[in-house]
Amino acid sequence: MPWKETTTMEQKIEFICEWRTGKYTITELCKNFEISRPTAYKLISRFENEGFEGLKRLSKAPINHPNATGENIVESILKLKAKHKLTGC
Repeated sequence: MPWKETTTMEQKIEFICEWRTGKYTITELCKNFEISRPTAYKLISRFENEGFEGLKRLSKAPINHPNATGENIVESILKLKAKHKLTGC
């Protein structure tokens, strides 16, 4: 019999389904799914606020970074790059 392979999203959905049954405590669920309590509460909070869509993996990239290059400078660089296509890499 082959091993059952599951994705992270399937495990998150299974966790939420088990939690919604009310048969298990958070501690029991955390042991069974091998996750920490803060992770469990984060998943539950996301599910309650956004439904199953909230369980999708979120980007870790910062929305705004203080050292990011200004938009006007990026535009200028791209214009120069388009103007001199054969120069540089």
